[in-house]
Amino acid sequence: MSEAAFVGRQAIVDRDRKVVAYELLYRRGRASVVADFDEQNEAAVRVIANTFASLGEEAVLGGLVGFFNVTREVFLSDTIHALPKERVVLELLEHVEPDREIELRCRALREAGYTIALDDWVLDDPRANLLPFVDVVKVDLPSVGLRPLRRLARTLRDAGKLTLAEKVETQAEFDACFKAGFDRFQGYFFSRPVVLEGTLVDPSQTTLLRLLQQLSVGAETSAIVDSFKQDAKLGVNLIRIVNTAGHAGRLRIESIEDGVRHLGLAHLSRWVSVLLFAQGRKGGVRDPLLTLAAHRGRLMELVAEDAASRGRHGIDRERAFLVGMLSLVDALLGRPIEEIVRALRLAPEIEAALVRREGDLGRLLGLAEAAERGDVDAIETALAWLGLPLETFQAQEHAVYTWIHALQQSLSA
Repeated sequence: MSEAAFVGRQAIVDRDRKVVAYELLYRRGRASVVADFDEQNEAAVRVIANTFASLGEEAVLGGLVGFFNVTREVFLSDTIHALPKERVVLELLEHVEPDREIELRCRALREAGYTIALDDWVLDDPRANLLPFVDVVKVDLPSVGLRPLRRLARTLRDAGKLTLAEKVETQAEFDACFKAGFDRFQGYFFSRPVVLEGTLVDPSQTTLLRLLQQLSVGAETSAIVDSFKQDAKLGVNLIRIVNTAGHAGRLRIESIEDGVRHLGLAHLSRWVSVLLFAQGRKGGVRDPLLTLAAHRGRLMELVAEDAASRGRHGIDRERAFLVGMLSLVDALLGRPIEEIVRALRLAPEIEAALVRREGDLGRLLGLAEAAERGDVDAIETALAWLGLPLETFQAQEHAVYTWIHALQQSLSA
């Protein structure tokens, strides 16, 4: 397996659940599972190089800020001065000794206009001497627990620091951190379903669910158009994303009828699923759930397309995209995935993938989920099954970033 590296991202959201930054993570082959000290330095430098040289900051960050993990050696090196200070947060890792040299470097970089964060802050943290010279403090939730959060957040806030709760995995943990007064949040809490009996669904989401159901059973085009016309905002958004997301070509779409007929029913379900996540979410087009679902869908589509072109697996690209998008619909709607799939009357292979992670589509979904977790073993197993080189998968991940930024821009236009 190749040793190619690529950049992984984890969203950082504000109190409105809007994505405001990304932590950028190093991803490589099996050899990086157990990292030695030299490898940590390499990882820090490679993430910086991949972001600002190989890929470009717009492709990776899309106009937002990036949190970059830095070791002692990287933090003290001249590499830092090559970074655009308005686009980066230097995240000083927890194992860096807070000695006089580091303290002076924090002071100098902050005076030069750089933003510095301390990673994995805990109660009675030995790095208190660095606190006056940093801007952001990241609190490791599993290490601290829920009970002292309010006191810890208040202490840091009184010191003038922006507080970030990391490894927030559940809605209950997010609620506790929110009530404690944290400013930023990081973790997979937004992708975990919270099933509430009798959950009210936004009217636009009701329309979109009906559209997905119509598309799944091959309804007449006129019925599809009529459903869109019941919600003017949905129709306008459909026209926007078709015009700006690379499918309209030279033909400008100016009506719902144009959009539906140009796309065809097979492709229309992808945009309906995108709109389902874009409607009614507090974070708007930068909602982390929309970002994650769209990332899964587009990545699965690109991998399926590549596998089919080489005759490895005949996975339909549109179905792959739809499975990726709908894999988080339970978290979106607060209803069991089995209930949603049953109501939509989806094809058996799509149902098997979403409910039980079975079949080729289920394995492809597993690859997308493994990439999010940084599970190197699972990624390599799936790529071997697909016959897909790591370098190709790396390029596909990068292409997804660019596509999502274009999608967000079209929805916010």
